[in-house]
Amino acid sequence: MISIYLVGQKNPEDAQENQQENSDHSHVLLWHMNYHPDSGQLFFPLDGSLFFVPMALPGDDVKAEDFKAFYFDGSQGLYLHPNVWHEGIFPLTPNARFYDCQGKVHGRVSCNIAEEFRVFLFVLLCKPDE
Repeated sequence: MISIYLVGQKNPEDAQENQQENSDHSHVLLWHMNYHPDSGQLFFPLDGSLFFVPMALPGDDVKAEDFKAFYFDGSQGLYLHPNVWHEGIFPLTPNARFYDCQGKVHGRVSCNIAEEFRVFLFVLLCKPDE
């Protein structure tokens, strides 16, 4: 099964059906984060792609400023323990393939950052030394 995470460079309420893809892949605006209370989740790049994952420590009293974007150089994957806040993976290459595995129970606790905190999280997609 293939999972696809859809995020964008604009407010989700401004998205339109059949809209042309935004060619600006320099950043993403995140309005949502989640965690899995019953299992962890693994992301592993199948082709060595560089990627970012936004995360925050466990806890239901999370704030927008708790989220940080972590850079991975493509030589290893990421295992997220249960209760770790995260969003999907964001490759720094136009085409990337990842192995994604999590527990059989797909419980999820979500936070709508835009509604709860009245902000979007801005993640600049570049190598840390750029």
